Amino acid sequence: MDYAEHILSLIVALPAAAALVLLGTGLLLNFIGLRSLPEVVWRTLGLGVTLVTFGLVVVGLVFGFDPEMLGFQFVEVVGFGDRFGAGMRFGIDGIALCFMASTAGLVPIAMLASEREVKGSVRSWVMTCLFLETSLLGLFTSVNFLSFIFFWATSLLPILLWMGRWGGLGRARAASRMWTIESIGLAGLLFVAFVLREASLDQLGVATFDLVAIPGASGVSLLDVSVSKLDQGWLFFVLAVSLGTRLPLVPLHFWLPAAHAAAPTGLSVLLATGFVQAAALGILRYALPLFPDAAIAAGPALSVVGIVAFVYASLIALVQKELKRLVAYTCVGYVGFAVFGISTLNVQGLTGAVVQLLTHGVATAGLFILIGTLALRRGTTDVAAFGGLAKPMPVCAFFFAVMVFSLIGLPLLGGFVGDLFVLLGSLETRRELSVVTLMAMVVAASYLLWVQRRIFLGPVDKPGNRGLIDLDRIERTLLLAMTIPIVFVGVYPNPILRRVEPAVLEILNQMDQRATPKLPTGSEGEGGDEGAIEIEVVHLTIGLGPDDMGRRQ
Repeated sequence: MDYAEHILSLIVALPAAAALVLLGTGLLLNFIGLRSLPEVVWRTLGLGVTLVTFGLVVVGLVFGFDPEMLGFQFVEVVGFGDRFGAGMRFGIDGIALCFMASTAGLVPIAMLASEREVKGSVRSWVMTCLFLETSLLGLFTSVNFLSFIFFWATSLLPILLWMGRWGGLGRARAASRMWTIESIGLAGLLFVAFVLREASLDQLGVATFDLVAIPGASGVSLLDVSVSKLDQGWLFFVLAVSLGTRLPLVPLHFWLPAAHAAAPTGLSVLLATGFVQAAALGILRYALPLFPDAAIAAGPALSVVGIVAFVYASLIALVQKELKRLVAYTCVGYVGFAVFGISTLNVQGLTGAVVQLLTHGVATAGLFILIGTLALRRGTTDVAAFGGLAKPMPVCAFFFAVMVFSLIGLPLLGGFVGDLFVLLGSLETRRELSVVTLMAMVVAASYLLWVQRRIFLGPVDKPGNRGLIDLDRIERTLLLAMTIPIVFVGVYPNPILRRVEPAVLEILNQMDQRATPKLPTGSEGEGGDEGAIEIEVVHLTIGLGPDDMGRRQ
């Protein structure tokens, strides 16, 4: 067996396989009458598996990925269900690669951040984390719509278990809300899959859910299926709403603040990153290429939805008195900003949206970890309970400032890159909404800076804040591991851009080939639509010249 040819399936399956081994080990120990292994052993084994998975992603994918190649790489077929078009198909582009690396790196951080919050059933908790990691990685690597839906469903179960078993106050209500909205989204995805399967069977004579034509599989893809403009309209709407339940888009966001408030710190980290990124990838990978006419027609409406979400969430965050809910609404707002970037349907906007989801996800995850450390020391997450913490906790204040400054888009930090490219993209196709976007960014920056000032500056006027212990070695290591990529992307974004742009270009090319009329590109020269898109990429990419672009075509 050539493991290099099956690197994606190996990475996806490893955490779940390890979880099954842990389950079998526990059952065997119980069967033969031996005591279970100590909790520290289960934690260490689980953490080791996540670190190995991250190492495989870095060594096997990041270093082996060709940033100059269009289309999916490391494509492989897991052969079952081919008769019904339902086999597992794995492959990644630059967008999926970045989301995979981010999630694989954050899972061990999430596990370490939750260690002190998990009381009892440690083995079950470790298995829950590992199954969740497999599901999220499966979402990023699936190039078959049905396997995407499978991992979408399986990712929900460990999250509900993590929240319901180890969550805080209100966890039952939060889990119930999440289950309700996610069930609606899952039903919508299955409905769209059924319609596409019937259309492929009718037009191609083969039932397929594949996004790319893979030799040895069906040989055809969903991109070969023709869908009328009328059908595209309602299918795009159903698919966008289904994916929007997880993003979450306003007004489908009602479950998220309660979920973050009840979730343990580690779960909040993954909800703010991999969970949201998987839904955004679904829009980019499936909704836009499969229904291009509807996506183009819905572009202005999506822009309005994104801006309304950004403004609404920023205003609601202003009046929040509890830190986790405040950061949760921050997540809702910046997801709206990313949707605004996607709605521009140009290279700058889509690239900015992806980078923004990466960097803002890490920054909000960092804030959740910091809030968790404050809750452990102070016993509360109410904003009014804090003040002047920069004196007893200077390291905590420093990391909090880094995360906030990245969220508000301070230059030389990662958040600036995504915000800048989204705004550049909006100036081409959504210029009239750019002013509203800037105003919303000012509001978001205002409340984040106010929170930072309220918690860390001023006198230490509350007895409970005196003598608080600063971050310990593990907490500092976790936050440093999250700060490094934020600073790196802000100072030198080229490695991210060189991997994201070809994937964005491929999405726009697929839309352009299937759309009638063609995608607006902002150029009306004789080079045609494809040439216009190429000009955009040359201007956007840092350090690429004409020769590099020639290798991409």
